[in-house]
Amino acid sequence: MFGADDLGLDLGTSMLTIVMRKKGIVLSEPCCIAYERLSRQVLAIGEEAARMAGRTPRNIIVERPFREGWIHSFDLVSDMLRHFMRQVTGRRGFRPRVLLVMPGALAPTERQTLSDIVLEAGAREVRLVDESVASAIGGGVDVGQQYGRMNVDIGGSRTNVSVFSLGHQIVWDILQTGGDRFDEAIVDYMRKKNNLLIGEKTAEQLKIDIGSAGVQNLNLTAEAYGRSLVSGLPRSVSVQSREMGEALDEAMRELMIALRRTLERTPPELASDIFDAGITLSGGGAKLYGLDKLITEQLNIETTLADEPELCTAHGLENLLEDPDRYDLIDLYSDRSRGEG
Repeated sequence: MFGADDLGLDLGTSMLTIVMRKKGIVLSEPCCIAYERLSRQVLAIGEEAARMAGRTPRNIIVERPFREGWIHSFDLVSDMLRHFMRQVTGRRGFRPRVLLVMPGALAPTERQTLSDIVLEAGAREVRLVDESVASAIGGGVDVGQQYGRMNVDIGGSRTNVSVFSLGHQIVWDILQTGGDRFDEAIVDYMRKKNNLLIGEKTAEQLKIDIGSAGVQNLNLTAEAYGRSLVSGLPRSVSVQSREMGEALDEAMRELMIALRRTLERTPPELASDIFDAGITLSGGGAKLYGLDKLITEQLNIETTLADEPELCTAHGLENLLEDPDRYDLIDLYSDRSRGEG
């Protein structure tokens, strides 16, 4: 189905990734855009825009147009896609076919609009693949076999929980908790506990450096820099890993509830398969230290972190582009809403 120059496109909450057949990942940049408030003139896109976050005057806005699982600005998404497609294709007149990752939570009208935007950006044909399917394939889950397999994809703004069998998603759930929610929880904790206002980048770095999912014996310390809510002046505080565990506790509870809810709705035979084979974790949010062990302890099901979890969706697109015949019987995309298939 796909030629050598055709593309796979993952428009994620945090990163936009483009893969090309035979070449792998050819572009990966922050899904971020900077523009002038009144005129909406685009000033920077991708990495350049991300570096501007938190440092701009009031007339310049830096935002991620695709966040919390929804497209907040279709015109900005269109500008961003045209920029990146032109960067990858290079030459005029080249219109590749595109395998487009699509979040399952989008409404039909949003899916159609996003497909149209990709066509306008330079594609000659668009085929859809559900992000849960691409992530599972990239994480090494054999979604086509008759036995039940469970993949948990923790992205920037949401978590997709899916049970696969015979190429179909039998049971799924979409939770509005992901890496962004973890960062927000840390920001909120620092404000309440230390009267310190920190930025999202600082929170993310704390999560990476000393954050964990309920690990009790972790003893790490980091400095957090921000603005004091008492004096209004710059200030730093020493933060321990134990505090990060406390900050993320509620988000971990939400995740466990969603996993249990999915397992409770899973047919008994498939649930038995999952108990035997375990759960696969993918997505950048899955890299939180100790999360795989926490799920194993809470659910009594062996949980494994996929290789390069933040790139599972991209690797899934690579596999689909390289060997499309292998996935002929896989339901790559089905019109679904939260619930059972």
